[in-house]
Amino acid sequence: MGLSTNCWKYLVLTFNVLFAMSAVVLFGASGFLLYKLFIYRHFIGVNVEYPAILLLMMAIITCSIAWIGWRTAVSLHQIHIIITGILIVLVVIIEFTCFVWAMVVWDNVEIDVKTTMTQFFEDTRGADANSAESLKWDRLHVKFECCGVTGPNDYATSGHVPFSCCGQGPLDSLHKPYASECAALYLRGCGKQLHEYTRQQLMLVSMTALCASIIQSTGIFCTFFLAHAIRQSRRASIRNSTALRESTFAAADDSLLSPTAPAPTLPKY
Repeated sequence: MGLSTNCWKYLVLTFNVLFAMSAVVLFGASGFLLYKLFIYRHFIGVNVEYPAILLLMMAIITCSIAWIGWRTAVSLHQIHIIITGILIVLVVIIEFTCFVWAMVVWDNVEIDVKTTMTQFFEDTRGADANSAESLKWDRLHVKFECCGVTGPNDYATSGHVPFSCCGQGPLDSLHKPYASECAALYLRGCGKQLHEYTRQQLMLVSMTALCASIIQSTGIFCTFFLAHAIRQSRRASIRNSTALRESTFAAADDSLLSPTAPAPTLPKY
């Protein structure tokens, strides 16, 4: 049993190293995906970002659990190892919940994007060309090569179309040379483009959460098998101690009670 316990011990230690590495990868991936959603939060809404935020939080928690798992595996405290296994189970469940949540948001994101984007367009209609709101629209137009929510007709009431709808404007020096006249107007709206972009990022969030939950679930079996091996080893040790104690008592000298012992003789005078 001692060899079996040591095997599981080193297997759990190896898992905790991989567990910590997966947490670092998860932190970087979820942080990057959160950033890609956050930069367009004014157009897609904050609710869309919540699955990525939860995944980022789980990455931080996973690092802490990996450290706890390493300490408990080294010390071989059965109750602490069981608690660590339970924590890993909770992490896997939450990550799988994040996968389901991201897929639900992915399925309903079209309504959220359309509603949020239309409201933001109405709130910023007629804003100064150099205002923060107009610059956000310029950045969106240039990035997705689109115009307005549904197309350039959205600006019909304002009487002019932003130069960013032609790929030109105050933010376009890194993309195209600035020109005072619009040669080719983007005819497609940004609503559909941003909707597809958001769905793509949410799909990546969901797949990241699913992969993390599957990979990290292997630690559940390793941890609980280690706890089982420790319990079996302790039971074997107790049985050996009991057997040794019983054999010690059985070896006591009881020759005086033996029926074959010689009868006592009286002293001679």
